[in-house]
Amino acid sequence: MSDTNEPGYDISDRPCLILELPIISDEAALQLSELLQKLAEHFDDNYSRQILRAHRAREEEYERLYREREQHPLNPQQQLPFEPDPF
Repeated sequence: MSDTNEPGYDISDRPCLILELPIISDEAALQLSELLQKLAEHFDDNYSRQILRAHRAREEEYERLYREREQHPLNPQQQLPFEPDPF
């Protein structure tokens, strides 16, 4: 049974971005792209140690959960309570 409150369009027909971007000139698009790349590089340079620590902590937690799962088998269809790391 479908919900009548749901939108009547296919969500896959549009990009999955909440922010609607305005139409801008080619030069503005290039400048914004360069700014965002510099911002990302600067962010990574300043927070790289913290980012690495967080990745390691996440990996250690995943490994701990897998070890626990091996010791206490779950229903094979049951998923662990986390999403896979996209990196």
